[in-house]
Amino acid sequence: MDIRRDNYRIFSEGVIAGLRMKNRIVRSATWDVPVTVARNVSDDVVDYYKTLALGGAGMIITGDFPVTPDGSLTDSTSFSDVRVGGLEKIADTVHRTDERCRIIAQLNTGYVGKTPSERRSPFRKDPTPALAEEEIKIIIMCFARGVVQAKSLGYDGVQFHAAHGTLLCDFLSPYANKREDDYGGTVKKRVKVIRDIVTLARKEVSDFPILIKTNCTDYIEGGVDIDSFPEIAAEIERSGIDAIEVSGGRYDCLVRSKEELGFRPVPGAESHTRINSLDKQSYFYPYIEMLNLSIPVILVGGNKDVEYLEKLLSFGRVDFMAMCRPFICEPGLPNRWLSGEGKSVAQCKSCNSCIYDMYMNFINKNARITRCLYKADKDEHKRAQKWLSSWVENHKVQ
Repeated sequence: MDIRRDNYRIFSEGVIAGLRMKNRIVRSATWDVPVTVARNVSDDVVDYYKTLALGGAGMIITGDFPVTPDGSLTDSTSFSDVRVGGLEKIADTVHRTDERCRIIAQLNTGYVGKTPSERRSPFRKDPTPALAEEEIKIIIMCFARGVVQAKSLGYDGVQFHAAHGTLLCDFLSPYANKREDDYGGTVKKRVKVIRDIVTLARKEVSDFPILIKTNCTDYIEGGVDIDSFPEIAAEIERSGIDAIEVSGGRYDCLVRSKEELGFRPVPGAESHTRINSLDKQSYFYPYIEMLNLSIPVILVGGNKDVEYLEKLLSFGRVDFMAMCRPFICEPGLPNRWLSGEGKSVAQCKSCNSCIYDMYMNFINKNARITRCLYKADKDEHKRAQKWLSSWVENHKVQ
């Protein structure tokens, strides 16, 4: 017998910086390959966001929209240089589909080709050069302009992508940030880039919600870990951020063994595979237990069973539950859970074949929505699993 879950906390109203969500289920940012390939929001993308809004999520976070163009940074660089057309159509469609569903624009850099400090990666032959301080100032300006632009386009807020080895992630991590100026060294200095972006943006957008997604662990010695993350998170809160989504992992960690990592080393490190038991779900929750924040906390990573998520919410350490892969497989998951239809566990197999689909679409310049290959194409799913298993050996520098 189906039992509705209207009285569950996960379906109660949530609030971030005055922005009210009808429930506490978040579609976490998912790479919008069609937007990346075409630099334009197609009808297929609009239809997909309409489907997500119809599915019942309280908040949808977009794929990472670039605030800088690929390549060099100059004083004239601005958000408009990225030339992604039609971003306003996503916000408008979500609001017209469900006025109670909130849409957040995730912001990231384009491919800058530099890092806070010169750094070698096991997946790159040559070291990546360090940013000059003048270039950091340009990046700050671009993010601030991106915030202003997102508000003008009708989005309900923004999220800075500072996880998974992005440029902002590198600033926050002692593994990647070895600078000795104002943007490196102490936790306060490593967070300064976030604080400067927020301060500059607030001059024009006032109390517009600004969220961040960040690593609680890099899975690398000398990086962010369960002991250092609470201090980083507290400093992020002091920077003026309104909510924090907790994730983890970066590609460099994938050269470590399964025994060292505690999970299978396949792309991406934030998306553990073969989550076939309850003890493997919600794998970043122990890092949240260490936090003492006043701002809302969003948990992503292996969230699959609504009954278990409801239990975690009852402990009072987390405010919102976010998912990525389960929405690729099942866009209407929140409504199914609410109605009590079917199993309490999402249909997603956590196989990461969807990541293969993303990369193949990008490499082949296919402006196509990412699919759940396990459901859509069993032959492609098999190819995807072979690709995942050999990715590290095929890409690491020998």
